[in-house]
Formats: sequence, C-alpha cells, structure tokens
Amino acid sequence: MMLELFLVTMVFSSPLILLVIIKHYFAYKTTVQKELILLQQANGAETVLTMQNKLAVLIERIIVLEKIVTNSNVDLSREIEQL
Repeated sequence: MMLELFLVTMVFSSPLILLVIIKHYFAYKTTVQKELILLQQANGAETVLTMQNKLAVLIERIIVLEKIVTNSNVDLSREIEQL
C-alpha cells in the first residue's frame, strides 16, 4: 500500500518537479547571457582604446620614417642611430 502511494505521488509530482527544474535552468541561462553581454561590451571598449593607442604609436613611427626619407644623408645616419 505504501509503495503504491509513493508511486502515485511520484507520478503526479514528477511533472511539477520537472517544471521547477526547467524554470531554474532558463533563469540561470538568462542571467549568464546578460553577464556575457556585459563582459563583451566591456572588452569591446578596452579593445577600441588599445587599438587607438597602437594607432597613435604607428602614426608617430610613420612621421619619423617620413623625416628619415626626406632628410639629407647626415640627418639620416643620426636618426637611425637614435632609433
């Protein structure tokens, strides 16, 4: 009798337990997705700043190279030594 009662209880409560588990899973998945989006946005902002810094360094190097190419040979050897 107790076994039958237990089985009947399990049969009727299993869908409810399953629904609770599914609900918690999707809530967790939504939270993780929001956090991932925030991290990607923060990383994107850092990437832009890093690229801007690299671009500034490259522009400075191009300016130096243009000076080297357009100056006379005496200035050329001095500029090369400074690098």
